[in-house]
Amino acid sequence: MDEACGPWERPSQTWGCYRFPVVIDRGNGRKWRVLLELTEANGNVEARELATGHRPTSAIAPEAVGLTLAEGKSVLAAMQTELVQSQADEYCDDRRICSHCGSRRSVKDWRARHLTTLFGGVQIEGPRFNPCHCGLVSRQIVSPLAEIMPDRCTPEYERILVKMGRMAAYGRAAALMAEFLPLDKAPAIETARRETLQVGARLEQQSLAAKPLASPPSARSIESRSTAAM
Repeated sequence: MDEACGPWERPSQTWGCYRFPVVIDRGNGRKWRVLLELTEANGNVEARELATGHRPTSAIAPEAVGLTLAEGKSVLAAMQTELVQSQADEYCDDRRICSHCGSRRSVKDWRARHLTTLFGGVQIEGPRFNPCHCGLVSRQIVSPLAEIMPDRCTPEYERILVKMGRMAAYGRAAALMAEFLPLDKAPAIETARRETLQVGARLEQQSLAAKPLASPPSARSIESRSTAAM
């Protein structure tokens, strides 16, 4: 067991430890909770509760064994929200520092942005910054959330939506995603269709751009073919 993690914990190099503490109650059964521990670069640790639950320890019915689909989706959605907000906060802090003079940009305002992911929609709040007074890097307003969430959905969500749309009817694909993933709501049929067509067109453009253009024939080769024809 990793020395940094205690009992009922799983080590994670990126985010610290996932905790799975279990409290046994002989009278009412077994209670559980899932905590997410975030460790910053400076060593500060934040523990956040994601979910709690209860399971009987006697007269257990088959449907009471393990996590239910609803509980699993709830844990994934809560973890995604915490991770995305944590990443966004840290990125905003980094972008506030001017890369040229090192001074801190002033805050212009705060904006909310909705990000659609495979593990639920996440509503993120973040600042926009005024241009730095040195004016050497950029004279435009800096919006960190718009930089890391330009499409308002993750590439993975887009890829899976398109893949499902290729394998099944758009309506069926959207319903299946909503059934097994903690999405706010099933993607609209028109959305699935539009995303599939847009991604297909983009992939086709990338494929054409990757192919080297045929070089035009040289004057010598044209002359050789003309001589041969005569």
